[in-house]
Amino acid sequence: MTIYVERTEQREEDGWAIFETAVHHPQLPDNLYFRTFTRYYGHISVESDAPALALLMPAMALGEDIHLSTTVSEKLLRNLNGPIQTILLAIAPYLTRVEVKATPAPRTPHHGDGLVATGFSSGVDSFCTLTQYHRANAPQGFALSFMTYNNVGSQTQSNTKEFIERYNRLKPKASQEGLELVPIDSNMDAFFKKASEDIDFMQTHSVRNGAAALLFQDKTQRFLYSSAYPYGSTFVGRTRSIGHADPVLLPLLGTESIELIPVGGELTRVEKTVALVENRTARTGLDVCLINERGENCSRCGKCLRTLLCLEITGNLEKFSESFDLKVYEKERIRYIAGTIRGQRTYDKELQDAMKRYRFRAPLKAQLIARSRVIEMRYKIRQTRQLARHTIGAIRRRLGNQASAKS
Repeated sequence: MTIYVERTEQREEDGWAIFETAVHHPQLPDNLYFRTFTRYYGHISVESDAPALALLMPAMALGEDIHLSTTVSEKLLRNLNGPIQTILLAIAPYLTRVEVKATPAPRTPHHGDGLVATGFSSGVDSFCTLTQYHRANAPQGFALSFMTYNNVGSQTQSNTKEFIERYNRLKPKASQEGLELVPIDSNMDAFFKKASEDIDFMQTHSVRNGAAALLFQDKTQRFLYSSAYPYGSTFVGRTRSIGHADPVLLPLLGTESIELIPVGGELTRVEKTVALVENRTARTGLDVCLINERGENCSRCGKCLRTLLCLEITGNLEKFSESFDLKVYEKERIRYIAGTIRGQRTYDKELQDAMKRYRFRAPLKAQLIARSRVIEMRYKIRQTRQLARHTIGAIRRRLGNQASAKS
């Protein structure tokens, strides 16, 4: 069964500028929308490029072709039917190749007079991009004009109320840097969830945020996408994190009007963190927490501890005392340092290299713990628990599918 996508509609309603298109398929919602504040109405493109990209992975999960009754960028349509799907199939082999049908139409290039944007979440990657490409530092043609904050499935709570609350916490940080923060709200996440339980945000974020970027292509010529990994970690293959393929995938998601450019891959996470030291907004507003979704760092989760240890190793811990609770970190640091010394993950090795480079002497207690088998046993227990959770989840999904098939 084909997914049919009708012409797009643009309107204003209750302070929102809404871009909506009807979608016809029994397993998917009836419409796909993107919306932003009314004052940004003039930024929105009326073309169907954003919906075409947003629906690609749900269609591949269902194994259904997409038929759009409107035009799609000639460049993007070619890539949607070719290399983009090849990359996505390598990342997620359970997807199926489909055909995207539409009338191809080239978009109008900006010839250097367009805006430059980036996404902003106030994490290390996005703050590094802001610092590197602020108009005070940026190469010609790459200075940021504005930033976006997208509601496309990254948070546990994706309803509009929660989204606006998060946006309001981020906006003052953007203002301190002299930039507007533009919200983009969408029900795109509902299409991914309806299509498959197997694909999550980490495996799809580049495509989701890329679709949101295409929404502003009428006035924006470059969207700088903050890389999560250094170039040395680039590969196209099966993974739960699509970010490994960003340097290859992102340039294919643009049109004749807008480029999607991965940035920051020339730096390690340690180098990115050090780059933030001179940014006052980052020192007071860095948000890396995995647990707290209210813009405050718990200072004890994996990402908080990773960032705090990096700051300690490089001699910058006290400078970020407004972003983290250093008393909480003090209680956790011995355990975490010991785990890092013994760790084999990419960021463990980065921090191990940083310890040598900055001549950081780990506390004796942490060294003794690291030499014992305690850390190794804890790691094996954690791996066993993760395997058990994945196995139980797979069994539950299989039983649910069998029950649905019988009914």
